[in-house]
Amino acid sequence: MVDSIYEFLAGLGYMHPLPPMVVHVTAGMTVGAFLLALTALLKQRAALAQSARHCIIVVLIFFFPTVLFGFMDWQYYFSGAWLEEIIIKLALSGTLLVLLILGIFLGRGDKFASKAVLIPYALSFFAVVAIGYFGGELAFGNRAPVAPPEYVAGEKIFMKNCSACHPYGGNVVNPKLFLIGGPELIGPGIFLAYLRDPKQPKGSIALMPIIPATKVTDAQAKQLFDYITKVLERPRRPLDPSLYPMPPS
Repeated sequence: MVDSIYEFLAGLGYMHPLPPMVVHVTAGMTVGAFLLALTALLKQRAALAQSARHCIIVVLIFFFPTVLFGFMDWQYYFSGAWLEEIIIKLALSGTLLVLLILGIFLGRGDKFASKAVLIPYALSFFAVVAIGYFGGELAFGNRAPVAPPEYVAGEKIFMKNCSACHPYGGNVVNPKLFLIGGPELIGPGIFLAYLRDPKQPKGSIALMPIIPATKVTDAQAKQLFDYITKVLERPRRPLDPSLYPMPPS
């Protein structure tokens, strides 16, 4: 169902992640609430304190669609992989939810003179900054070189299906195991077999999800292979072809 939503939006011309549609409200209003609460405490202004609390209430309302859209992005772009950045963002999001509720509760009435009221506002601000940082790491942690025209099709397949976990041919799940130079790239046949049934050298299940033909066809897999090996190429590690015999033709 998640894929169908993104495909529908793509048909309308929207090719971007979903959280930016609401995350700016969550982040911006959190910053505004903190600054208003700080000013209210310094200037002893009850009106500013109430404005800060109203901002936090708006943040709480937009918190839930932001998390929902983030979850959908996680499933679509990362196939639900438990990346370190994802785990940290989930922990920070849970913490932010608690802080928002606490800030609303403590900010009742004219309690602008209490430093205790400012604490959840300040912590919410830092939580939002941290969430934004790790979100940026997921989206922009690495940059790939520009693909020549003959590899643009493979680049698009890579950006949609692979770049989240393998930015610039790396590996955010296990930084020691680069995509580039991996034994799966000995040849297009081995690469295709690995996509359909990811296995580690000793036969154990890999962390990478299965990529079925309904998601990446055999022809697209060849385009993907060419893009990875010819555009994202790095010096290869010594490979042992016996660990990955060619599949039967």
